[in-house]
Amino acid sequence: MTDKRETYTAKECAQRLGMNPNSLRNLIRTKQVPFGIAYRQPSGRMHFIIPKAAFEKFMAEGVSREEVIP
Repeated sequence: MTDKRETYTAKECAQRLGMNPNSLRNLIRTKQVPFGIAYRQPSGRMHFIIPKAAFEKFMAEGVSREEVIP
């Protein structure tokens, strides 16, 4: 069975970038990376959406960990 989701989790992306998922969530929340959307649910919980296409484009551009983590 193939994965038909159109998004990645922060954990999946963080593993590929070699960083902590919470650090990636913070970068998305503060708009320091060109992919991902963060929003607060009515319950107060933060939710993160990372479109596969946007993340794959980011990865294809040849980023290094140093470019992601200031």
